[in-house]
Amino acid sequence: MRPLDPIKQERIIDAVFAIAGSQGIAGINIAKISKEAGIGVGSLYTYFTNKDELIQAAYFSVENKITQQMYKDFDISLPVKVSLKRIYLNTLRYRLRHYNETVFIDQYIQSNYVQLNFEKQVADFELQNKPLYDLLKKGQQEGILNKVALFTATSFINGAIRSASNGMAQKLIPIKKQTIDECFTMMWRGIST
Repeated sequence: MRPLDPIKQERIIDAVFAIAGSQGIAGINIAKISKEAGIGVGSLYTYFTNKDELIQAAYFSVENKITQQMYKDFDISLPVKVSLKRIYLNTLRYRLRHYNETVFIDQYIQSNYVQLNFEKQVADFELQNKPLYDLLKKGQQEGILNKVALFTATSFINGAIRSASNGMAQKLIPIKKQTIDECFTMMWRGIST
């Protein structure tokens, strides 16, 4: 058996993001993916056995990319607010530059697909976000962050970033330093004591 071509596999996953960005996750089907990726349906099935497996692979692919960017230059020894702002800016920047991927992931999280491997996804999420969990624990121990469950605080932070980036991508919120700082300040006030 010939090894699978990682470039073709990436094209297939990118096709999922392109379709999600223009038609939403509901618009994704094998025929559209095949056409968008420029790969025959039969070839597509050598990479993924079905649409559900492909959508799961796309989710894990984008989660890994976002996580890598989210924690770029992360330093827990900095003050909590400074470290959290770096995470905020990194994530916001990624979401604005990769709109189709973020449309896909936002819709994925709200869909039934999230239930396919739910426990694995939660475990992976907590492992990938250990730096943020550690930062939140540090802030709680220092008495500057509200003592809420870490998953709850992380979800709140992600929701604030998602809302800001969606507003900016749709040109409802201007993309300028003052506005970005104001959005961060509102998020910070929501989690700080």
